[in-house]
Amino acid sequence: MKTYPLSALVFDFDLYPRGSVDSQHVSEITVAMQAGVAMPPLVIDAKSKRVIDGFHRGRAYKHLFGEDHKIECVEKAYKSEKDMFIDAMRYNAAHGRALTQHDRAHCILLAKKFEIDNATLATALNVTPERIGELTASRIGSVSGRPIALKQTIRHKAGQELTSQQASANDKLSGMNQLFYVNQLVTLIENDLIDTDNEDLIKGLEHLARLLKDFSKRKAA
Repeated sequence: MKTYPLSALVFDFDLYPRGSVDSQHVSEITVAMQAGVAMPPLVIDAKSKRVIDGFHRGRAYKHLFGEDHKIECVEKAYKSEKDMFIDAMRYNAAHGRALTQHDRAHCILLAKKFEIDNATLATALNVTPERIGELTASRIGSVSGRPIALKQTIRHKAGQELTSQQASANDKLSGMNQLFYVNQLVTLIENDLIDTDNEDLIKGLEHLARLLKDFSKRKAA
């Protein structure tokens, strides 16, 4: 175990098993740290100081204490970036916030880059090789010929070419299925729970009404 300032550590997203860092999870860790909860050390590559496990904890430390804050790290020696990524998947699949199906699809794409076979990939992610095949078929699309991991919200686009605008929207989606969003809004409206004092919300609903009107016209055409 060694101590390093956060500024000395490299948070390399090319080795990150998740599709993105969850700001909500970072906030939860930050609150826990403020309450005095001890966090496990970050795991880093001994040579490059790249973070293998602890992206969320690292963000929380930076938020609370700044770049110069020193933290304890477990150093491990790796032969290659391939080995680093395999270990990163193992750590993230074993503890902390559970990997989503989108995260696993993201791992499938990175595994191809590192030439990791499906059996090794499945073991690292704690799933079966068959599940890797299912995710490959149901959670990967492409944009400009480049494969991308799809959120559950647009999984019906698997195997299809997306526009750059659609790919950008995929990044912004929270990952629930489309009917969930519709039912949530319907419940709010039917039960008179819309915050009518929220001007931005009202403008958004008015914009939605126009979009739905145009959508109905296109469907009827």
